[in-house]
Amino acid sequence: MVLNTGEAFLYHEKGAETFTFMLRFEYPTLNVDRQFNFSRRVNESVDIFLNRIEQNITKSLIHKKKKKKKVDSTSEEIVNSNAKKNVFLYKQDIEINGDTICDMILENVDDLKLLVFDKTFVIKKNMPIVNSIALPSSILCGFPSYPAKFEAMYTEKHLSTFNWYKKHKHNRKNQWTHIGDGYLYVPNVSDIEHNLKITCIPKNETHSGPFIEVESKAVVEAGPGPCPCDTRQMFTKNKLTGKSFRVTSYNILADTYASTSYSKENLFPYCPEYALDMDYRKQLILKEILGFNSDIICLQEVDSRIYNNDFMPTLSMLHYSSVFNTKNESPEGLAIFFNEERFEKLSVDFTVIGQNTELPKFALVWSKIQNEKTKQRFLERNTIAQVIALRSKETPSEILIIGNTHLYFHPDADHIRLLQAYYTLIYINNFVEKMKKEHPQSNVSVILCGDFNSVPECGIYQLMTEKYVPENYKDWKSNLEEAVENVSLTHDTCFASACGTPLYTNYTPDFSGCLDYIFYEKNKFEVEQVIPMPSEEELTMHQGLPSIVFPSDHISLCADLKWTT
Repeated sequence: MVLNTGEAFLYHEKGAETFTFMLRFEYPTLNVDRQFNFSRRVNESVDIFLNRIEQNITKSLIHKKKKKKKVDSTSEEIVNSNAKKNVFLYKQDIEINGDTICDMILENVDDLKLLVFDKTFVIKKNMPIVNSIALPSSILCGFPSYPAKFEAMYTEKHLSTFNWYKKHKHNRKNQWTHIGDGYLYVPNVSDIEHNLKITCIPKNETHSGPFIEVESKAVVEAGPGPCPCDTRQMFTKNKLTGKSFRVTSYNILADTYASTSYSKENLFPYCPEYALDMDYRKQLILKEILGFNSDIICLQEVDSRIYNNDFMPTLSMLHYSSVFNTKNESPEGLAIFFNEERFEKLSVDFTVIGQNTELPKFALVWSKIQNEKTKQRFLERNTIAQVIALRSKETPSEILIIGNTHLYFHPDADHIRLLQAYYTLIYINNFVEKMKKEHPQSNVSVILCGDFNSVPECGIYQLMTEKYVPENYKDWKSNLEEAVENVSLTHDTCFASACGTPLYTNYTPDFSGCLDYIFYEKNKFEVEQVIPMPSEEELTMHQGLPSIVFPSDHISLCADLKWTT
């Protein structure tokens, strides 16, 4: 961080017991150019505060003097001026009494100045500041790069100034070449084997803060070459407008699962370990997501750390707002991103599916289930569903309800998933009715995305598209000890699958099939385009997913929809 000469920065929140004070002191004769940071208590006197500043700066000057053979008389006088006060605080050019408590001057720093060895500092309070910034440990050519850590106060990131530079790893002259600006940078072939540097001037609506820069420890490396998403994104180069919008649904494979020894040795032994690392995979995921130019993005298996440090801050710079919910104590969950240039958020909600069996309509089904093992297994799940209501800014009469879920995965749990899907439908329908009451002049329509862990031959697809599952359906006996009898399911919404039923949305050597869907109300929308799925040749090129070109064991779904109402 580089503070401007003649400026001192004070940081204090009302009611806090401490404050932070920073200044940059330069004394060229002794080659002193150093930043001093102080953390002080608000109840100490001004004299104690100023004495600490003087002690620290004097100590630095004496240290430099000992290293310098000759010093001028002024420098000699400064470092030997223990008997003389050299640091003063002025308000409107009137010296502040040393007995004054610091707390009394913190509220208003207008016209507050600090004099240090005849050098004047204008004091500024709560200016934009970056507390921490870092570049990622993996930087790939052709994939988006951005700060892996960015912690700031009083800062509007979208108003701040970012610049990128590069330097070849063998360049020892510290010569940096400017290569781009903005929060996001995509390295090209000429950047390979170069370190990157990003600089930032933090800003808000009214002020700028101290300049900061950070260099990457890693150099830019060659990427994995052409990825299947490159071909798919030939169909998504343009953003949509009017009544058309693009939806993506993607289970991105949470790091909390991919990074385990079991996953590396048993689930994905064919995938190189570096390609399972989230620092590698998140670059591929972001490139894929951004290249689709979607208006709605529903993600499953999103690590909270990745959401907070990577996806949310990066996508927010590209005009996406978002909601995120974890599965109870689990470190991963669901996220919905939406293009805030096209949609306005009206309401959000989420539910843990096993925690409210009293939900109207579902409660009736629940009362018919006699198998206690089934009930217990259903109640023990931490499966969630999230929902958001969005108003179209281009067509304000349209309100879009987006649901997102990731149902229980176990192979013998078709009956549990079927109940979870029914619960989700009832839950979303209640949310829809609430929106209709609050916005009676609007047309309210529904899209439900997610990883349903259910192939088209199972009951969920029939429930969604046929609105009915009979009591003798095979799913009810997917686990004989937990068999469900005399229960049928029905609902009133006409859904269809926007991407149909692809052969694969999940592809590993142990299992391959269609588990993911974008369900939409077929009497409210038409499908304008389905982004083609990768070919089986692409899926098997590296034995299975994930791989060096597929960051997840699932394949993203992407479709263009249009309101017909």
